[in-house]
Formats: sequence, structure tokens, C-alpha cells
Amino acid sequence: MTKPTTIRLPEDLIEEIDRVVQDGNLDRSAYLREILKKGFSLDKKERIFEKYAKGELSQMEACRELRISPWHFLEELKSRNLYLNVELEDLLDSSELSS
Repeated sequence: MTKPTTIRLPEDLIEEIDRVVQDGNLDRSAYLREILKKGFSLDKKERIFEKYAKGELSQMEACRELRISPWHFLEELKSRNLYLNVELEDLLDSSELSS
């Protein structure tokens, strides 16, 4: 179910949107919904990776929120030049498991 909402946009952005809609013979509302959904998805992803980088989320929490596999998560980290959040205690705990 969709609900109407109102936002204010700069005139130049509205003009650019209208040009894209006319050039592509698109429905304006459908186009706006599509780009808003894409933009929201990208913003959500960026915010989750920021939280992960700050140590506010674990790898598994980030994977759950992003709905991606841990392997895909590692690929995303690499593409963003981010590193795994691994502390010395994590390494020490893992070495105790192998003993």
C-alpha cells in the first residue's frame, strides 16, 4: 500500500526530473518512487557500513541489516577500503579455541 507524501525540491531539480521523465517517456510518480527507493537503499547501506566501521555493529548484525551473506559483506568492505573490526581480544580468544 502506498501513502502520499509531500516534499519540497529545488526548481532546477524538478526541471531536470521533468526532462528525464519526458525523454524516457516515463510516468513521473513511478520514476520518483523508483529513484527515491534506490537513493534510500544506498543511504541505508552507507549508514550501516559507517556504524560497522565505528564498531557500533558486528559483522553479523551488519549482514542481517543489509540482508547479504558474510562473503558479500567482505567484498563490500574491500570495495569501500574498509577493514574487518577485529580486536586483539578476538584474536586471543580464537587462539584459545585452537589449543
